[in-house]
Amino acid sequence: MTKTAIVIGATGLVGSALLEQLLADESWDKVRVFGRKSTGVNADKLEEHVVDFAMIDSWQQLIQGHSLFICIGTTLSQAGSRAAMRAIDLELPLAFATAAKRNHVEDCLLISSLFANAKSPSHYLRIKGELENQLACLGFKHLMLFRPGPLLGERTQARFSEQVVAALQPVFSANLSPLRRWRGIEAVQLATTMLSYAHKPPSEVRVVIQGEALFTPR
Repeated sequence: MTKTAIVIGATGLVGSALLEQLLADESWDKVRVFGRKSTGVNADKLEEHVVDFAMIDSWQQLIQGHSLFICIGTTLSQAGSRAAMRAIDLELPLAFATAAKRNHVEDCLLISSLFANAKSPSHYLRIKGELENQLACLGFKHLMLFRPGPLLGERTQARFSEQVVAALQPVFSANLSPLRRWRGIEAVQLATTMLSYAHKPPSEVRVVIQGEALFTPR
């Protein structure tokens, strides 16, 4: 059975890797991408929409497909303020997912964060936790929450914290290291794992994928 994938955040580190894999995977006959700018990718089965996210009501009917991949995210320094970060990391994906569910999209796959918790003292982790909780209320057939540590790969804008983690990978990755949970994951690896879960969703309605499961595609 062929399916349509929907992606937001396809120009980001993981999103771009995921897009490449979706386009190469014959199980998906169409990939719909929504973003503020073009991915610059040309492919027969790619349907790209450059949109104004503030005007979602005018194009929400286009959010049609089987599985929604939410790969969008930012940092406080990039967003410029806590309010702007909340708008990008919580309000935007929630509005998009709400429209997707209204259009009968079955599955939702979210890149969240290690230690995401709606009650966390960390603004970033609190936002991620709140998004997870609110997505769970929408009623998707399957909600798959991926909680990676730092993401590794070539970014257009380097993140200092992830550069530090990359340098410390030998320490974090040791089998008996107490810091193992902090080890980073390559964007391509995370995209591969996400795609494998989209192909074979768990039996649970809501599932958290973290730790070793992130490195073990289904």
